[in-house]
Amino acid sequence: MARITRILRLQRDQHLPLKVIAGLLDQPEPTDEGDGLVPAFRDSVGRRGRTAGTRTADGTLAGSVSVSKGELAAMVGLDEPTVSELERLGLLQGREAGASTVYDDEAILVGRMAACFVGHGFDIRHLRMYLVAAQREAGLLEQLVGPVVGIDGEGSGRPLAEARQLVDELTDAGSALHELLLRRELGLAGR
Repeated sequence: MARITRILRLQRDQHLPLKVIAGLLDQPEPTDEGDGLVPAFRDSVGRRGRTAGTRTADGTLAGSVSVSKGELAAMVGLDEPTVSELERLGLLQGREAGASTVYDDEAILVGRMAACFVGHGFDIRHLRMYLVAAQREAGLLEQLVGPVVGIDGEGSGRPLAEARQLVDELTDAGSALHELLLRRELGLAGR
């Protein structure tokens, strides 16, 4: 009975498809609710939503979930046309798996965040500003980190792991700076 209750709770609260739940049934049930994410999913999410898993050759997270567009829409509380619009705008990226497109846990996070904005009255097209800002920030970080790892034969040629650590540090600093500046602009600084 406890197993069925757990399955129903995961479907209801986290909108997980049965194939994902099946993989979780062998894991012990978490004792505290924490952030509401199942342990395997929570463990793949680092500070400020950054995914922490290792990437495979095709760019997907090792051990990540793969869901269809319909499953993704159901999991995040959006309809399929809205998910398609997020994809058209470049906010969501799927990958081809045979004749269909599948989405990973990063897409689920983006979808959940987009659903939050939509739930507060935002139009999907306004979320593109976050993508544009991220692309500009990524370009700047690439210019900074490229010479550190010796891309194009110049620079110190430090190990790639060190460059990733630098990118993580600068990404966290950029996120914190963005949050502080946004709070200041909204008159919420110091609260």
